[in-house]
Amino acid sequence: MESKIVRMDQRAINMEARRQRILDSAERLIKRDSLSAFTMRALAQEVGLSVKTLYNLYGGGKEAIAAVLEDRAFSTLEAELTALPEDQDPIEQVLTIMTVAAEKCIKRKALIHPMWAGDKDRPLGSPSRPLEFMEFGAGLAEAALTRASDQGALEARFDPHILASQLTVGWFGTAILWARGALGDADFVIRVKHTGLCNLLPYAEQPLAETLRSEIVMLEKQMTPLPKYNEADQKASV
Repeated sequence: MESKIVRMDQRAINMEARRQRILDSAERLIKRDSLSAFTMRALAQEVGLSVKTLYNLYGGGKEAIAAVLEDRAFSTLEAELTALPEDQDPIEQVLTIMTVAAEKCIKRKALIHPMWAGDKDRPLGSPSRPLEFMEFGAGLAEAALTRASDQGALEARFDPHILASQLTVGWFGTAILWARGALGDADFVIRVKHTGLCNLLPYAEQPLAETLRSEIVMLEKQMTPLPKYNEADQKASV
């Protein structure tokens, strides 16, 4: 009986390892060819399995694999943000959370770009997953903002929860502009930090306020102008 259980456990382990290899191969293909060009036939050739076998493993085909990859990308992002050190200045921690999240998204551009671009033809993952990620990021920001308030860096009149939510909205709006082609990678990071600084400034005590103003001015000198709507739309469609 025990050996049968061991065999079943090993079979489950082997199956999971196989699924992960398939997902890794799918992600490589998407990075190479784009999500819209990704096909189950190409994946079958890459992993040495039949298309039928892939559909047995992922009944929804391309859409199911895209959904799993999107969820894996968000889970990895959350783990990386959780691993950020918590012993730094809380204001710097808030800005680090925002900029690191942008940098990690850029590294996964092949998946996340189409996810947020609003392309009607792309395979859709879970519509709620990006919102769950935003809620997760807001929770990290709120903890750091509460610590900043306790240390007297921010005025006591502000609500950490509301400010964290507003920071998240600003981050997500900037991410959408990036995904739509209105912002390049470098500008995405710059504008995310700029958004954070501008939202923090009204609540900052002196001398922190002066430091934030100086950083805002410095970042604005590095920004490239936003393209007009038609230009951004054309870039996103290329």
